[in-house]
Amino acid sequence: MNLRVACILLLLPLVLSGAGQAVPTWLESRHDFGTIREQDGKVTCTMRVVNTGDSVLSLARVRTACGCTAVDYTRSPIAPGDTGRVDITYSPANRPGEFAKDVWVFSTGRPGRSQLTIVGNVIPAPATLDEQYPVAVGSLRLSGRLVAVGEVPRGERRNVALPAYNASTDTLLVTLHHAPAHLSARAVPDTVPPGAVTTLMVHLDSGRAPLWGLNADSLDVMAEPLAPNAGALSGIGRLEVVSNVRETFGHLDERQRMQAPVAELSCGPRLNLPATPRGGRATATLTIANRGHDPLLVRRLWSGDASVSATVSHSEVGRGKQATVVVTVDTAGCHGKVINTLLEVMTNDPVHPSQIVRLVGEVTDN
Repeated sequence: MNLRVACILLLLPLVLSGAGQAVPTWLESRHDFGTIREQDGKVTCTMRVVNTGDSVLSLARVRTACGCTAVDYTRSPIAPGDTGRVDITYSPANRPGEFAKDVWVFSTGRPGRSQLTIVGNVIPAPATLDEQYPVAVGSLRLSGRLVAVGEVPRGERRNVALPAYNASTDTLLVTLHHAPAHLSARAVPDTVPPGAVTTLMVHLDSGRAPLWGLNADSLDVMAEPLAPNAGALSGIGRLEVVSNVRETFGHLDERQRMQAPVAELSCGPRLNLPATPRGGRATATLTIANRGHDPLLVRRLWSGDASVSATVSHSEVGRGKQATVVVTVDTAGCHGKVINTLLEVMTNDPVHPSQIVRLVGEVTDN
């Protein structure tokens, strides 16, 4: 490499560093709409950018966080010293409560990406409030009474959130009480300003759940104004928490699976009950035999039909042994002239931990 080429290469970074560069300088990067009413419709703000560099600035594209936010912006080149704009429009329809939305602006300047933010608080229209928060607990409105945890493997923990809205003009203190031992619950935040949303967080420790399968529990939610006035009411309401606690067998190795219990029902998938006069009790029996090696544990006999009851002679069944299940249906709770309902048999059989038996029979006239 000759001396002339080497000098050019050494001077090139200095020449490039002195090249013109666009610099986007934002006069506003955050806008607070304050409190707005849903029924008043969309709101718009303008954020301005000055090109404080010495090269032309172009706003290449603008990206929003969700469909509730729309933008319009300067698409022509912005000369040094000139000003461009980004118009941000927020739609409050069906979005009650506080909001914070980010908008990212990508440009040819340095930095190449700028973040803009809009915030505010939406007072819902009455129809939206009734639709999205139909349950009233004093001045606190809940999105529902049911907290559906879903199916949870025994031993796992699960959190479920239920939104709530302060529909009063006073700050509310929200607390939750009387949860059973396997549940805990709290409001986040527990102090809720007027027109703001809180989240009722319910935590399930399935290892402490009293039942296999369906657990239906309840707890109380209380809302109290911090400074009671004519526009705020205290209240207490009931939340229903439903979970389905199931056994898992992924931890078993091949040998343990070979030694595992096997539950065999004598009736198969159907149990016939005798014809019974309405108001009487139809009773039948079945057996659960253990065709495996290790002890078979009958976890639970359950039916979603309140007219069905079932008892087992013993909940642990040894190898080659069997237990007797007595099933009773109160026909006073049957509709029409037939019995047609279900019983679930839960065991520690890893292949068939849940077996469904259809209960069928005839209800006769007295």
